[in-house]
Amino acid sequence: MCNFSRYEDFLALVTKAFDPKILFLTVIPLVAGLSTRVYSRLLLSVLLTEYANTLIKWILAEDRPFWWVRETKEFTTLNRPKLYQNELTCEPSPGNPSGHLMTSTTYLYVIFSVLEEAGMQYGRTAVIVLRACYYLSLLLISVSRMYFGCHFLHQCIIGILLGIGMTKLTMSLSFEKYLTKLTRKRRLGYCSLICLILFVVYWGQKLFGVDPQWSVKMAFKWCDDPFYLDPSTTLVFSIIRLTGSLVAFAVVGPVLRSAPLDWRRSVPLTLIMMTIKWIAISYTPRYYGVIIYYLYTFLIHLLFTYGYMRLVPATASVLVDSRVQRNSRPKIN
Repeated sequence: MCNFSRYEDFLALVTKAFDPKILFLTVIPLVAGLSTRVYSRLLLSVLLTEYANTLIKWILAEDRPFWWVRETKEFTTLNRPKLYQNELTCEPSPGNPSGHLMTSTTYLYVIFSVLEEAGMQYGRTAVIVLRACYYLSLLLISVSRMYFGCHFLHQCIIGILLGIGMTKLTMSLSFEKYLTKLTRKRRLGYCSLICLILFVVYWGQKLFGVDPQWSVKMAFKWCDDPFYLDPSTTLVFSIIRLTGSLVAFAVVGPVLRSAPLDWRRSVPLTLIMMTIKWIAISYTPRYYGVIIYYLYTFLIHLLFTYGYMRLVPATASVLVDSRVQRNSRPKIN
């Protein structure tokens, strides 16, 4: 890994850019300003992928490299290596599968699928170039995560494979149509079921004597600087963030068809909402107890996700005269 040290700034930029939390706060809202239909598909894929990542992390409970080298008995005091650390290294969640890779695979899969569909008109070469860019992006993310001691190689590979599998499932038209046929009450019921499964796994570990927060303790124990640790990267925080958005999605439902958006209105509105959300998150009450902290986080993500799905299309949709629609329909003899 020392051969990559000259590219450290670039690798740091890659790992920061593909942080699941940053992607969630930037890419998804920007897509909402361009297409409500694509936003709906991307949001659903990301939410279910991140839920799956959280569940699998808890079940597999694998170490991250930066604390594994300190805990393993493979080394002695004399030959135990000391990994280079910085603020990107000290993540307090289990290592397998890589959340960066699993979530980024979903984002990139959806975005490149849209680009590939648009690029079909330019021939097979454009499609090949797009796919090469897709896999190159995943390779760069993998290298950056391993360089900073966040993941082992197999954790990155598993993250990519699971990300592709989850995205293909959630993006399938049959799956979306099934969700569309469900009543709002049934969709909220499925949302509750997901939360119940995670609740059972969390407390089931406690019942069997396993601390679900063991990885947080490992991070605090072996991170060179405790200030590197960010509470928003813990699994519990991720669940709260995801659940707020999932409830909003369940209330609105998947969008199979949507009117085109006037980007001159939708993009500025989206950027304003993004700015307000970033400000609201920066003022998250951190010193009034865990319940207030998590409740505030839940409400922020619920309200803004609902706004992206309802307010943006309601404000910026391009209205089409119904008489024009009737006249444009083909006549049936």
